[in-house]
Amino acid sequence: MGATNCPETPRQKMIQMMYLVYTAMLALNVSADILNAFVVVDDTLQTSTRNATSQNQNDYNWFEQQKLLLGEAKIHDAYTNAKQLRKETNEMVKYIEKLKKDLIMYVDGDTMAETKTPDGKKIMAPTTVATMKAKENFDKPTDYMINKGHAKELKQKIKAFKSNILKLAKPADRERLSKAFGLDVDAKFKKDGFEQSWEEHNFDHIIAAAAVTLLNKEVGEVRNAESLMLNYLKASISADDFKFDHVEGRAIPKSQMVFSGDSYEADIIVAAYDTKSTPEVYYKMGADTLTEAGLAGATKLEGENGVVKLKLGTGGIGDQRYAGLIKVKAPNGEDKYYGFADKYTVLKPSATIAADKMNVLYAGIANPVSVSGPVDPGKLSISFPGCNVSSLGAGKYNVSVPASMIGKTVNATVSARVGDGTKNMGATTFRVKKVPNPRAVLGAGIRGGKHAKGELMANPVIRATMGEDFVYDLKWSVTSFRVIFVSKGMEDPAMACQGGALSEAVKAKLQKAPANTVIYFTDIKASSEAGARTLDEFSVRIR
Repeated sequence: MGATNCPETPRQKMIQMMYLVYTAMLALNVSADILNAFVVVDDTLQTSTRNATSQNQNDYNWFEQQKLLLGEAKIHDAYTNAKQLRKETNEMVKYIEKLKKDLIMYVDGDTMAETKTPDGKKIMAPTTVATMKAKENFDKPTDYMINKGHAKELKQKIKAFKSNILKLAKPADRERLSKAFGLDVDAKFKKDGFEQSWEEHNFDHIIAAAAVTLLNKEVGEVRNAESLMLNYLKASISADDFKFDHVEGRAIPKSQMVFSGDSYEADIIVAAYDTKSTPEVYYKMGADTLTEAGLAGATKLEGENGVVKLKLGTGGIGDQRYAGLIKVKAPNGEDKYYGFADKYTVLKPSATIAADKMNVLYAGIANPVSVSGPVDPGKLSISFPGCNVSSLGAGKYNVSVPASMIGKTVNATVSARVGDGTKNMGATTFRVKKVPNPRAVLGAGIRGGKHAKGELMANPVIRATMGEDFVYDLKWSVTSFRVIFVSKGMEDPAMACQGGALSEAVKAKLQKAPANTVIYFTDIKASSEAGARTLDEFSVRIR
C-alpha cells in the first residue's frame, strides 16, 4: 500500500526547497527584507511542524483505538514500537527546542523575554526568529554552535535518533526508510572547492536568524520521520483486521508546487483494501468536501489495482483545491464511499539573478553571480550571451565579459529542468562597465602634501589601489614609473624605476634633497587581470 513505500512527502519537499532558496540568499547583504524573509520561512516551518505533530497524535490515537477494537495481542508489536517511537521523538524535539532557547539567549545576551497568555499568565516567549533581537548577528551563532561544540552534539543526537527509530522496522526495510527519513548528517558539502562537515555547512558563520530557522527545520524533519515511521507501523498491521469504517482514501501528490502551464499529478490510494479491487474515483475542483449527493456534478476517473492516476490542468496562478470520493465494494457486497481532499499551488515561473558584488558586470574580470529560484539549484542553468560562464556549484557562477561589450547590456536568462523538459524561469539585464583605473599612492597611502624626509624613506613603494566603492578583490601590480625632482625651480632629469619600489638611485637622491623639493611620480604603469593601465601622476613636497 502507499504507506509502506514511504514516498517523499509534499511537506518534506517544501522544506527542502525553502531551505535551498534562503540559504542561497545568505550570499547577499543581510537587509531588513531578508531578515523578514527568515521570519516568514520560520513561521511557515513551525506551522507545518505543528500540523505534522497534530496528525501524528491522531495516528497514535488510532493505535489506541485498534487496541480496543482488535485486542492488544493482534497489534502488540506495532503498538509497542509506536510507544517507543513517540518517546524517542519527543526526547529529540525537547533537546532541539532547548538548544534553540539557549542559542537565542546567548545571541541576545539576556534571559528569554516573558509574554502573557490571554488569561494573564506569564510564560516564556516562543523560540522563533520573530522574537529575536539580534537576528543579523554572525559571530555568536558560530561561537555557540561551532566553537562550543553544540552543532557537533546535535549531529550525534540526530544520528542516534535516526538509528534508534530505524531499529523499530524490519531489517529489510531499514535502508528504504533511511532514505525517506532524510536527516543525513554524514553527507559532505563543498564551499569554494573545500569540503565541509554537516555542522560547518549549516552553522559556520551564518546569521542568527538563519541558525534558528535551521534548528526549526530540524524539528520539522524529526516530526516528518516520525510520521513516516507511524505510517510504516500502521501498514504492518494486517489489512484483514481493519474495521471498514476506519479505512481512508488519500491523495498523494507528486508535488504541491506546480509551474503555470505544467500539470498537477497525484496517486489516489485506497488504503487497507485488496489491490485486486477496481475502485471508481470522483473529484470536483474548488470543493473542500464531496458527498454522494454531489456526484452528479463530479468528474469520474477509472482505476485498476487500487490506484487511480489523477492529472489536473494548473488553471490560474495561486492556490487550487479539490475534493473527491472513492467508491469500492465492501466484502459484504455493499458500496462504500471514502472521501479525500487536497490542495496545490500554481506558481508563475520566476528566478532571481543577482551579482554577488554589484548590480553591474565589469569587463575583463570574473564577476561572481548567484542564481536562485523555487527549485533545486542543481536543476537551474544560466545563459549570458557573448560571455564566458563557469559554474562554481550550488547556484554559483563566475561570468567573464569581453572588453568589446563595454557600454552594452547583457540579457541573462535562467531555465530549469522540470520533468523531462525545461522551463524558462525569467531574465535580468546587466550593464557592462570598464573596470575603473586604480589610484597610485606612495607606501601606506601618501599622495600629495608635505612630508618629512624620513616618512618618505619609510614608504619606498608605489602601490595601486581601487577606491572604497569598488568591492571586488582586484589586485594591481605596479610595473614601472618615473621620478622627477624639482628644487628651487630647477627640474632634474627623470629617473626610471622598474617594479613598484624606489630604485637605489632615487633613494640616494631623496636622502640629499633639500627642504621644499617637489618630487613628481609620473608615467606610472600597472597591470591586473583587467589589463594594463597608465595611472594618474602625483607629487609630494619635502618638509
